[in-house]
Amino acid sequence: MARISSAPREVRRPSRTAGRSGQGKVALPLVAPAMILTAVFFFVPMILSLVWSFTTYNGMIPATWNGVTNYTDLASDSVFRTAIWNTAVYAVVTLAIGPALGLGTALLLNRGVRAQGVFRSIFFLPVTLSLVVVGTMWKVLLADDGFINQCLALVGVQGPSWLNDPSTSLLAVSLASVWAGFGFETVIFLAALQGVPRDLYEAAALDGAGRYRSFRAVTMPALRPTLVFVYVVGIIGSLQVYDQMYVMTRGGPLKSTTTIVYYLMERFQRFDLGTASAAAYVLVVVLALLSAVQLKLARRNS
Repeated sequence: MARISSAPREVRRPSRTAGRSGQGKVALPLVAPAMILTAVFFFVPMILSLVWSFTTYNGMIPATWNGVTNYTDLASDSVFRTAIWNTAVYAVVTLAIGPALGLGTALLLNRGVRAQGVFRSIFFLPVTLSLVVVGTMWKVLLADDGFINQCLALVGVQGPSWLNDPSTSLLAVSLASVWAGFGFETVIFLAALQGVPRDLYEAAALDGAGRYRSFRAVTMPALRPTLVFVYVVGIIGSLQVYDQMYVMTRGGPLKSTTTIVYYLMERFQRFDLGTASAAAYVLVVVLALLSAVQLKLARRNS
């Protein structure tokens, strides 16, 4: 009779390298279209724009290399300096009011308000609207004979020419943007507040902490990552503002609402692609520096 070996057979396990290789072969065809589209519509335009920023180019005749002339011209352009100032003021106003208003609203909703879901939807509704729709609506409300000035007239106040006066146009557009965006901040802050453990508030109460001290010692440290996120996103959005200015004021009056993006878009429309690309890369550098500073401060305070 043949002897049957009692030694167990060695079971060969597939190597990790083979498994990863097989997964890669399956995943690559799935992600390849997205990678190609990203390269064609994101990285290639960025590289071309960087090259154009060092040339004189109008999109028709061959580009002529001019070094850093476009950048030096921007530094001496009073309209570009005005655009930088307007963008900075817009960012300060919207970031000073929007997050504070969103946090206050979130704190109220977090206290167990009835029909919380309804209020949350109401506050978030403006975020779902197109910025063109928001701009058009506020342009009608802020007209000289619009609803807001009519309400002021009922109490004996002569309303200003909100969008036609250089001293009020930028503030008016900024406040309209705050109304359109603070619902997003409300929802973000509310989600963060609901994630704070109740045990921390109970421990603070046992230590004799009141509502303000609990807010400072428990709520604010827990919200620090959310605050960083809100302000980083807010700064990026504020420095890229264009739609509201185009719809509500067309960059006027007297360039009082011309922002960096509005400036470079005007340059593109004039086929001054070199100067427009230089302005775009100035904005890219500013955004990168501000984001890096904010993230570094967030890590230091965490």
